[in-house]
Amino acid sequence: MGFEDNTRNAITALQYESGEPLDIDSLKKVLDSYNITDINYNDITIYKSSGENIDSPIGNESGFDGAAIHHYNEEKGINDVYYIFRGTEVDLDAPEDVVYDAFGVVAGVSDKQIDDALDFIEEVETNINTNGVKRYGDGHSLGGHLIVSVALIERNFDDVRGLNDAPVNLKQLTRLDEYFKDHVMQNMGTTNISDIPEEELVLLARDFYAAEANAISHTRVKGEPLYAQSIPYTFYPGASIHYLGDMETPEFPDVLTPRTPWPGLTEVFSRPPMFGTFVSLGLGINADLDRVAYNANINHLLQFITIIGEEMTVAELSELIGKAKDNPWAALSDMPESVNERLKEEVGLGHIVGGLWALKNTAVYEKVLAVINAKEQFDLHSIGTLIELYDQPGHQPVTYRLEPGTGTHILVDEDSLVNALQAMEGALEQKREALGLLYHYRNMELHERIFEQRERVEGMMSNKEANWRAFLQEAGHTYSKDAIRKPTGVTFRKEFDPVPSSAVEQIDGIIEMYELDMRELEQLVLDYKENLRGLFAADEALAQSIK
Repeated sequence: MGFEDNTRNAITALQYESGEPLDIDSLKKVLDSYNITDINYNDITIYKSSGENIDSPIGNESGFDGAAIHHYNEEKGINDVYYIFRGTEVDLDAPEDVVYDAFGVVAGVSDKQIDDALDFIEEVETNINTNGVKRYGDGHSLGGHLIVSVALIERNFDDVRGLNDAPVNLKQLTRLDEYFKDHVMQNMGTTNISDIPEEELVLLARDFYAAEANAISHTRVKGEPLYAQSIPYTFYPGASIHYLGDMETPEFPDVLTPRTPWPGLTEVFSRPPMFGTFVSLGLGINADLDRVAYNANINHLLQFITIIGEEMTVAELSELIGKAKDNPWAALSDMPESVNERLKEEVGLGHIVGGLWALKNTAVYEKVLAVINAKEQFDLHSIGTLIELYDQPGHQPVTYRLEPGTGTHILVDEDSLVNALQAMEGALEQKREALGLLYHYRNMELHERIFEQRERVEGMMSNKEANWRAFLQEAGHTYSKDAIRKPTGVTFRKEFDPVPSSAVEQIDGIIEMYELDMRELEQLVLDYKENLRGLFAADEALAQSIK
């Protein structure tokens, strides 16, 4: 049994440089704060990408920062390793994380931090006993993107949690996972992402990684900024999403999409608002050119990021950013010629025209205003806010299950689910009682009733034999005293025919139907309980109550 989720949240926070360093002392302080006092710290080894307990540092050039906590006690049957990946550190003196956010998470053209995360895992597991090991993974923001990505590629994690995590980029998976790459090729006939519709690739990935997704969950604060962004060719694989905070908090503005079109009209054409640039197309329809320009600017920005990310490494970009702080023009002059040539060829003057248009674009103004109005929601993204909300007394997250294959959110209402379980168990008990009554009728009551009827008939036989005239009269026959031929008595056959098999077969058929219903309902209840235990794993007391 691994650490509970709230404990893992606090351990994840230790990865940030602004907090205490992750070492045995800080780990002990966290575990003590959650009343975990039965740990022998001689059983724990901490591995860090900075070089602690591994051969050499990993991630200096990419900005990757990870740690692993190995808890091992052979006698007690404990062999757990917790991989913890840090989120973005915003530091212009060390901008590698910010660079990777743009060129890895958003553009999907840099794999360096995932490569380093995979190298770190490999390095750790050469130093531990992997026989029967349970692998846990946690990551906040960028760290969540990394831990979920490697969990899909490695396929051997038991439980992975993304905390306000960035999404997984399908361009990276297609390059890094040979099995997924082959799967894409077989189904799409190409691995060129630009030739594959985004919706089809996402559905293909959800189907391919369905088994791995069962071990993945996401915990996020309602209204935090990252989840709202519609980054192309990204998705959130997993079995469930746990929401914290006020469920009435609106979603943060998606800066990658312009204003919402009017219902019934296409993305380009909409009825004009009060301000903006429009061209009349007749019939009362106007082209919203501000909206078109906003889309163009976003597309050019993504193209710009993609081209630079494909032509330069994270280390080169970080060095360029460092120069740009002091001398932006000198930094631009150091841009590789291959970048300039591709920008001219693939983007052309569109980014310049679009950029100038943005100066008077109402869609840009609306988006900027929306972001300013929601500025307080930036704090919801922090690991500190997530931990604070998670640890609130009486806290109960709102849980959504992700429908396999589509990622559709299905609200999990715990009261309703438990009530449904109780209703099924009640129905099962009624089935058992009904089946018991049928067994009693088949094996006891039926024979008792037959015996009673036979006794009644036998009694009637004796009475009629003693007065045969009454029997004949009852049968509709009368005889006069002068009749030439008349009976002198009535003889009854004393044996009874056995109960017809058809009567018993009908009862046996009903019993068989009830037995089948019972087996199906029993299996349904067992499966339902197992699912509830998985859903309520974070609430151990509730999970244990489902017996």
